[in-house]
Amino acid sequence: MSKASKSRPCPALGHEITPADCGEQRQSRLICPADCPHNPFAPANYSHLLEIEDRLDRLTLEKLSASTPDRTALEREISKATRQGLDAIHAFCVWQIFFAQDARQTTLARRWEKSGLAGLKNDERILLRSKMQIRVILLEIHRVLANGQVEGVDLLSANPTPMIFQDRSLAGMATRFATLLGWVYPLPHFWRLSGTAMVLPAVAQLAAPEIVREIVQHLGGPVTEPEMRRWLAEHFLKFSDAQTAVSLKRRQQMFAGIDAKFGKVVYELRAPFAQCRDRLNAVPEVHMGDLTPAENNEGFVEARDWIDKPGKSQPLTMPGGQMMLGRVLLGQSFWRLETMGAEKLARLRRQFERQMGERVRFSAERVDDLGAQLNAKGPAVNEPLVPPRLLENPEQIALASSRVPTLPPGTSLKNAEAEMLRAADQAFLNDSVPALGGLTPRQAALDPGWRPKLIQLMKQRVQSHDQRNLQTGRTDDINWMLRELQLDELDFEPPPWRPPPPKLEHDTEDSETMPELDEPVDVDPNRPPAPPLPDQPLDIEEASERLEDAMELFETAAEAEQELRASGATLLEDAEELTRDLMTEADFCFAIPFLLQIWFALVPSGCRAPEIDFEELGKNFAANLRELEKSAKAATPQKLQAFFQKGPQPEMMLVLLGAFIPASTDAPEEIRPSPDAQPVILALLKTVVETLDAALRRK
Repeated sequence: MSKASKSRPCPALGHEITPADCGEQRQSRLICPADCPHNPFAPANYSHLLEIEDRLDRLTLEKLSASTPDRTALEREISKATRQGLDAIHAFCVWQIFFAQDARQTTLARRWEKSGLAGLKNDERILLRSKMQIRVILLEIHRVLANGQVEGVDLLSANPTPMIFQDRSLAGMATRFATLLGWVYPLPHFWRLSGTAMVLPAVAQLAAPEIVREIVQHLGGPVTEPEMRRWLAEHFLKFSDAQTAVSLKRRQQMFAGIDAKFGKVVYELRAPFAQCRDRLNAVPEVHMGDLTPAENNEGFVEARDWIDKPGKSQPLTMPGGQMMLGRVLLGQSFWRLETMGAEKLARLRRQFERQMGERVRFSAERVDDLGAQLNAKGPAVNEPLVPPRLLENPEQIALASSRVPTLPPGTSLKNAEAEMLRAADQAFLNDSVPALGGLTPRQAALDPGWRPKLIQLMKQRVQSHDQRNLQTGRTDDINWMLRELQLDELDFEPPPWRPPPPKLEHDTEDSETMPELDEPVDVDPNRPPAPPLPDQPLDIEEASERLEDAMELFETAAEAEQELRASGATLLEDAEELTRDLMTEADFCFAIPFLLQIWFALVPSGCRAPEIDFEELGKNFAANLRELEKSAKAATPQKLQAFFQKGPQPEMMLVLLGAFIPASTDAPEEIRPSPDAQPVILALLKTVVETLDAALRRK
């Protein structure tokens, strides 16, 4: 007697069905519900869908290769796109398969479908037909749901309607009102993102659709909806390059407009030290300050903090904090004023000289324009790609330092920061806002003409709030502001608590693990040793040149890592071990390019790695981290600058700092290092520079 065929209940038919019939009919001849356990397109079976998608992608690429008359030319194009990155390779393949037409105006996918989709199973046929509907959208995220789902709308649509997306990676990093330009296609129970998506930051006080239209029109594309979508599909990489150029140019504007002139003014004492000190102490705004070890080594014996008088628009500070005008370093025969900002330096000099009179005499002054230095080291901008309108309303930043009081017992720094931000949010509701024509947000909410601009500003505020929660692990609420302003259209529930994003990739494809760093590599024992460093520290020109050359040695970070390990170095493994408990994997990935850049700036490619003791590396790292934290708590740029310039390669550290600051603030939010991780990374970079310098001088 033969065994009866196994069967399974079919909710679509209302009776049992064989697995074979299920596999050949689901979602084609049968309308399968989302809760069917055998439906691979159900949200609960998302991992199974990814497996089907992997198989289909391989078969589709094989079909593309087999259908191309000139395979050599195709391989060259794919190789070129691969070198340009994930954006380029995905856009190239999608265009060739789903958009490019032959003489009969038929795409490869359509020709394959007409031939019967030979070689594909039912599930793969369903998925391919879904992918044939792929298009570029401007996704604005509204809600982060459970089970890896996100709800949003397409802002390029004339009538945006809610769309549910199934994507674990996106759900792990999504924030309300973030906007992404990317590829999507519909599936029976949700939408799916494909390949890569680029984050559109706020620009020139314009809404995201306006930014897209400005770039497309500037590049010669159409701005009507269907034509613009197709143009974006064909020119996705060009649009990405233009967006990058806009960000770089606006960063140049920001640095050019920032008052980041760090000034030092030296005075010779013309009266006894005690008499001069008493005169200075008589100023009500002058308080006792702390000296750094480096300042002690320079011969200064005391320090004073000069508090700034409250102005019309004081920068944000901790509760009870006081904005500083500058510092005064007291030596037995010379005193030095220090502050950040040309305007502050002028005021500090006037007040100091008025108070001290003939007791002091001006000796010397030095002003370093840190903003100009950062701009000079920034990457070149492809300016023809930048629409002029997107350079309007450049971002303005005011640098300031504050004197932070000791926190009350039981109050953490993070809680104090949260309280400070909430107070700023409360004040914002009643402050005059230039972007709102001078109205307060409460007034703009009642004005039909200004309400749309207020909605845009509040979207940005909510997005920044969600991103800060995600990075810090907090769950602070900001919806109270939306309710007070009666912005019901923005009142979506906040995202659930999530760990920091576990990956670095710019795309939204699911990837549950990061690439391993310990892939075995053959080490050549006959490599020559690395040449010793010059006796004197590298000047800023040579340090910059070495770091820039290191970036150009390899086309990809993977190639750089391969050469690093081939030299016998364990730098990345050691650095990961040192920081494992201090920052997330995503934060460490942000640090990797800087570590590679430092290594190949000091150790030429092809050389044998210098010997580095892990225990010594760990001790140096712990010491640098402690000193950096102490300098940061002092809340003065002078102490931070002294920390980074204290060491064997001060100019190299200045160049690295100039690259790290804009990278950590301008990077897409999903790869930006958390505030807690940034000092850890900086301490790590300084440690590697110092340890390598010592190893390359060791006999």
